[in-house]
Amino acid sequence: MSYEVTLDDLMDSKDVDERIKRLSAIKKDLEETIIAVEQLQDEAFKNKNEADKLKETISALEQDKNTAEEMLKLPEESFSRVLTKASSKGRVRGIIEGIIIGFITGILSSLLVWYLTK
Repeated sequence: MSYEVTLDDLMDSKDVDERIKRLSAIKKDLEETIIAVEQLQDEAFKNKNEADKLKETISALEQDKNTAEEMLKLPEESFSRVLTKASSKGRVRGIIEGIIIGFITGILSSLLVWYLTK
């Protein structure tokens, strides 16, 4: 958009109102431009804050990843010993649970037969 005020316009008093209208239009355009620039500035500030938060989140996730990788670096022998102990404890526990469940079901079935034949 171009605004031009000639020397003849300045000399002629009839065009004063028109010059005032032009200046008002220029002022209005400048105010709208200022509002648009402020909105863009606010949006840029929000985007910057979001980007900073994302960078912090990425950094925290990278630290968590590194920690998890370090924890997974167990020696193979230690891991196999842990599995051996867990499986032997699980076997003993399974036998004990089987015996207890067997006794309970035996008692319940005996009581049911006794009740039905009574």
